[in-house]
Amino acid sequence: MMPRLTPMWRNFCIAMLASVSSAAFAQEARPEYGPWVWSLAGGAVSQFSADFSDGPGDVSITRSFIGGGLGYAWDRDTTASVSIGVGSTDYDFSSDALIEGRKPWGRVEEYRLSVPVRFSPTENMSAIVIPSIRTYGESGTSASDGRTEGVLGGFSWKFSDTLSIGPGVGWFSDLGDETNIFPIVLVDWKITNSLSLSTGRGLAASQGPGLSLNYEMNQKWTLGLTARYEKTRFALEEREGRTAQIGEDSSTPLLLVANFSPWPMTSITALAGIEIGGSMALEDGKGREIAETDVDTAMVVGFAFQSRF
Repeated sequence: MMPRLTPMWRNFCIAMLASVSSAAFAQEARPEYGPWVWSLAGGAVSQFSADFSDGPGDVSITRSFIGGGLGYAWDRDTTASVSIGVGSTDYDFSSDALIEGRKPWGRVEEYRLSVPVRFSPTENMSAIVIPSIRTYGESGTSASDGRTEGVLGGFSWKFSDTLSIGPGVGWFSDLGDETNIFPIVLVDWKITNSLSLSTGRGLAASQGPGLSLNYEMNQKWTLGLTARYEKTRFALEEREGRTAQIGEDSSTPLLLVANFSPWPMTSITALAGIEIGGSMALEDGKGREIAETDVDTAMVVGFAFQSRF
């Protein structure tokens, strides 16, 4: 099995999500709150009904996720944590929905385990390493059928009090007997006292990597615009007459986000927007595409929460 380099922009986004979200946890797990920090996060996102572009049928989607973690801070810049989570994606296909004549899937379940470690080799450099295991599979599959594992590693250099940026690399196994190797970029740019641009982390169940432009209205309220690329690959349940073993769902959400922090280390987020460029595909066990269909633009609404204590 030979490693492959998937399209640069797609892996770029995936890497940014994992790095920034884990780095954010480590940064907030600071000793002034005690060396041990617990976390709890979750949420739900609903995509309204959208028609298939090149055939009969439509689909609406509801995603939900909840997870928790435990972190330890030796000092302000040296932390390690363990994070676990479970989630599900409910696909509500219409009775006539077909992907090139083939019936699509049902509910997809997700399980995650990651161990982010953050440290600072020098005063102006921050580094992070994140080994993780995930499994995505249709209800009825075993956890091993949809399991992937890998590691991300990178560092960022603090050029000023307002700009940090740096590179890294990631390696992940993938369904279909493939391996992904991709670059990582970490960016955190405070443009003004209120406006910032960053490689934004996912909002709980939405799972999306991308770029976020945020405006801090006051200490409690932040508004933002987020654009992301999302792709999920999952194992399919074995059924009579089904040749596909892997399903894929991808899209690009464009979202308006409102974030409320009632007290330190706690946030409640509402989001609304659209998903464009939707696509669904069926593949065999080697990752070869069997069928594919585009999905029309759809409205999306949701919420997320996160608390650390």
